[in-house]
Amino acid sequence: MNAKFELPGIVPWGRTFKEYEAFFALDAAALAGPVLDAGAGPSSFTGELCARGGQGLAADPLYAEASADIAARFEAVRAPMRKAMREAKERFNWKTYGSESALETLRAETLQAFIADRACAPERYIAASLPKLPFADGAFHLALCSHLLFLYGDDLDAAFHLRAVKELARVAGEVRIFPLFNLDGRPSSHLPCVMKRLRLEGYACETVTVPFEFQLGARMMLKVKR
Repeated sequence: MNAKFELPGIVPWGRTFKEYEAFFALDAAALAGPVLDAGAGPSSFTGELCARGGQGLAADPLYAEASADIAARFEAVRAPMRKAMREAKERFNWKTYGSESALETLRAETLQAFIADRACAPERYIAASLPKLPFADGAFHLALCSHLLFLYGDDLDAAFHLRAVKELARVAGEVRIFPLFNLDGRPSSHLPCVMKRLRLEGYACETVTVPFEFQLGARMMLKVKR
C-alpha cells in the first residue's frame, strides 16, 4: 500500500505560466481574452500572462493577507510538502521536475515572482473565494482553476464542487480545471456526479487529455461551458 499523501489543509503552493500552459493545454486562442485564475494562491501565472501582453486577474481568499504573511505560510508548509512528496515519491512522474528539492526551489521562485508582481500591480489580485465570486456574468473569456477543485476532495464536498464550477461558468465563457485526481493519487470521486449534474442543467462538459503528468495517471482536465 502506498503511503497516504497528507497535507496540512489547502497549501499555498504556486505554479508558473509554463506549468499552466501544460495543465490547461493553453494556446493563443485560449488566451485571447481576459483570463481568471481562481484559487490561484501564490502562482506567477497572472503576472507572467500580463507581462506577455495578456489580460489576467487572480482571485484567492489568501490575498486578504499581506505578502509577507503569505510567504510565512509558504515557509510553514515547505517541510510537510517535502516530506509528503518523499514518502509518496512512487506516485509521481519526476521527468518534469527532477527531484523534490528542485520542485521546492521552483515553488520558492514562483512565490517571489508572485510577490514582486503583486507589489507592482495589486489590482490584479482580488481577495475572493469560490463558490461566490465578485465578478459580472461573462466578465472573462476563460477561467482556470489549478490544484484546488477535485484535488482537495476530502476537504471540499461534491456540493461545493458543483456550486464552484457553476460560478466559474457564470463569470467566464469557458472553464478549465486541473487535475482531476485527489491527493491520494486516485481519480476524484466527485467528478462523475458533478459532470452528470452539470449536463442535466444544460452545461457542456468534457475531459480532455493535456501534455502534463506529475501525479501518475493525472493527464486530464475538465472543460465546462454554459
